[in-house]
Order: sequence, then structure tokens, then C-alpha cells
Amino acid sequence: MENISPHLLLKNKHMFKFSKFTLLSLAVVFTMMTACKKGDPVNEYYFASFSAELLALPGTITLDVYVGDTKIDTLAAGESVGVFSKLLLSAGKPSTIYFKKAGTDTVLLDTTVSVSAGENVALRLAYSPTLGIQSFMQGSDANVGADSTLFFLFNAMPEELVPDSVTVDAYLFKSNNETGQFEETGITWPNLEKNKLHTNQTTILVTDETGTPITYAIKLKNVATGEFIKDAFNLETISLSLQGGSRQIITLTAYTTRNKLKFTTSYATY
Repeated sequence: MENISPHLLLKNKHMFKFSKFTLLSLAVVFTMMTACKKGDPVNEYYFASFSAELLALPGTITLDVYVGDTKIDTLAAGESVGVFSKLLLSAGKPSTIYFKKAGTDTVLLDTTVSVSAGENVALRLAYSPTLGIQSFMQGSDANVGADSTLFFLFNAMPEELVPDSVTVDAYLFKSNNETGQFEETGITWPNLEKNKLHTNQTTILVTDETGTPITYAIKLKNVATGEFIKDAFNLETISLSLQGGSRQIITLTAYTTRNKLKFTTSYATY
């Protein structure tokens, strides 16, 4: 039998140990590569996310943002959170998001969402004690042209003119420059609830093709009777004053003049 050097046996032993270590390391690296591909967020398979925007309306205050019992951020008027740094939610499970008056446990708005993994839900809040608005808003972020305006309606009519028990639909009318009469546009807001922002986002032209301003008005119809509601001056039209290129919340309300209630509007640009 050929004699094998003890030094050669020792060298082969070390090479065998090194080979086992190398194979084990490669197996671990391969497993990590197949579990997490380049470019895929690690938490994509477990988490969803949300963002929130608080409109800068008259009287809007700073809010604390909670998911369940955990405070995760603070939201000031005119600002957004969760846009650049994601606010995470458990994917596929109901999560309740609370917006509280900053520094207190007073809940002003809350919503429960269930979002799929990797997806984001965008929330837009309108909170203005001055205007009496406390609601989530829906609608696109599309640019508004200089000849148009985009708006939501808020019904703040006093009980004396529109009782809470009465269901009303709102109708948009446009003035005919030739006849001077208001004509229906076909735009309506069904079930315009009291003290609640209507979900319909509306975009209309404020000038015609010649650049002439278009005059609009709204009428409220009692759904039960089919009659348009009038104020104390026997007027049923609520005049609108619209600005091109703007986004507004239009509040339908009334004011007292000569000891009588008269229809009017107020505007909040956002």
C-alpha cells in the first residue's frame, strides 16, 4: 500500500471542513435570495398603509392620529401624513383609525378600513367647528381649470326653514342669458343630509366660451311633497358666487334680516 503523508491527510481534512462550510453558506444565501427578491419591500406581504390630509378650513385644529390605541402621528391644518413615510396597517384585517383633538382623548373622526397587502388608502378630512363641518371627503385631486370650479355641498339650513325630519334633494340651476330665467342643469345632490358633507364632488364651468360669467343657483326640494322650499321672503333660489380655478366647500345656510330668515351661502377654499 502506498504511504500517505500525515501532512496531506491533515490538509485534506481541513479542505473537507471548508467545503461543508461553503456549501452551507451558499444554501443560506440562496434561501434568502428566493425569499426576498430585489426591489420587493420586505413588509409588502404583511402590511398595508394609509395617508391622511387635513384641509385648512376656518377653525381647523391640530389632530392626533391613532391606529387602535396607539398614537402614530400628529396632523396639522393644511398638512398630510403618511405620504413620504408610510403609516402601516395590518394587511387584510380591519383597522380602526381615530383622529382625536390634539392632546386629548376626544375623538373627532374615525373610520374602520380593511386594506389588502401592499395597498394604500388615502383619507381626506374636513373639520371646521366654525363652519360646522366634521366629515371625511371623497373626490379626485385633478387640477381645476381657470374657467371651472370644483366644490362639495354642506347643508347647514336652520330648523325653521328645513326641519331635520324633512329629506331634501338639491338641484343646480343656470341662468339663461336670453330669457333671464333659471333652467335646470341636470346636476343634483340626492338626500342632502343636514350637517353632513355630501359625497358628490361637482365640477362646473364658471364662464362660457366667450368668457362671460355663468350665473348659478341651487334649489332645495322637499322629497315628500315634491315642492321647492322657500325662505321667509318667499324665495326658493339660493344664489352662488363661484371662483374659477378653485376648490370650495359651499355651505347652504340662512341669515336673519328684518327679523326674517333669508337663504345665503358661505365658502371655504381648500
